[in-house]
Amino acid sequence: MNGMTQAPTAPASFDSFDVDSAATVISALDSPLRINIIQRLAARDHYVHELVAATGKSQPLISQHLRVLKRANIVDSERLGREVRYTLAAPKVLPLLADASLATP
Repeated sequence: MNGMTQAPTAPASFDSFDVDSAATVISALDSPLRINIIQRLAARDHYVHELVAATGKSQPLISQHLRVLKRANIVDSERLGREVRYTLAAPKVLPLLADASLATP
């Protein structure tokens, strides 16, 4: 060898993803409150009022964060009468969040 170290190579699938979609998801995950909502939805579906009570945050704030997560296709919703039930539509974000939590010593 010539004394130079080579950079690690990315897996073959690493270069075959949609950068804009990835940025949308990463951007949607850029909030401790949204991550908290995702953790709660990973356990079970929730109505908005349940998330308000569990987080201690206002209903407008929770609804705003849910809209961001829905635009990123991370959560889905279903209207049931006057209430809206939210579900985790993309459980694949959970390992990403777990890995991210280990990235900082």
